[in-house]
Amino acid sequence: MAAYALTNPAEGYRQAREAAERAIALNPNEAHGYLALGWIQMDYDWDWKGAEASLRKAAELEPGCAEVLRYQSSLYLTLGRLDEALEIYKKVVVLDPLHARSYSHLGYLHYFVGQNQQAEAALQKAFELNPQKELDHVIRGQILLAEGRPQPALSEMEQESSAVWKTFGETIAYHALGRNDDSDAALDKLIATNSKDAGYQIATAYAYRSENNKAFEWLDLAYQRHGAGLTCIKFDPR
Repeated sequence: MAAYALTNPAEGYRQAREAAERAIALNPNEAHGYLALGWIQMDYDWDWKGAEASLRKAAELEPGCAEVLRYQSSLYLTLGRLDEALEIYKKVVVLDPLHARSYSHLGYLHYFVGQNQQAEAALQKAFELNPQKELDHVIRGQILLAEGRPQPALSEMEQESSAVWKTFGETIAYHALGRNDDSDAALDKLIATNSKDAGYQIATAYAYRSENNKAFEWLDLAYQRHGAGLTCIKFDPR
């Protein structure tokens, strides 16, 4: 709930940490307590060494677990170790081949390292497994923008199931099309509806529009609010 801004982040993560630590105390030989703790250390505490230790412990207790590999890949991605993150996630797809999220995240990783063709293939598989899953359309839209195809990019953004990401995607696609008034309106909507929990996305929208002072203002706000989006800063092409 804290990760998705459904409760106060500080309080939500405090409760989550207590639960993870209690799980470890009750059964120190079970991987998922360490997995939960590692996620909190990574997503909220920004304690990279602590997260790596927790995830290493989880991997020792449950080697070959797809969920542990997901989290390890996320940690390496946050640290900017993109090649390692991608190689680990390829194993996740082998272990969990019927989960749409596996292919979505593999697609994101290929996009982050500039492998657009491989990203498209993975996203297409995700769409086949779950056409309603959020974020896939906005990633595909960003690939199209990177390829200089803003009109089909806008069409993708408009199909995005997440309201926040749809508005973000429309902001940058309209800008790429030179529809500045529409881009302004979409960005105003994003700020009006999600300023507390989407500071990073707002910052990157401003960055895409080359409004760098505004981008840094929102990055500072995201930092003050401990926005989880800041963990994307070492790999986000925007």
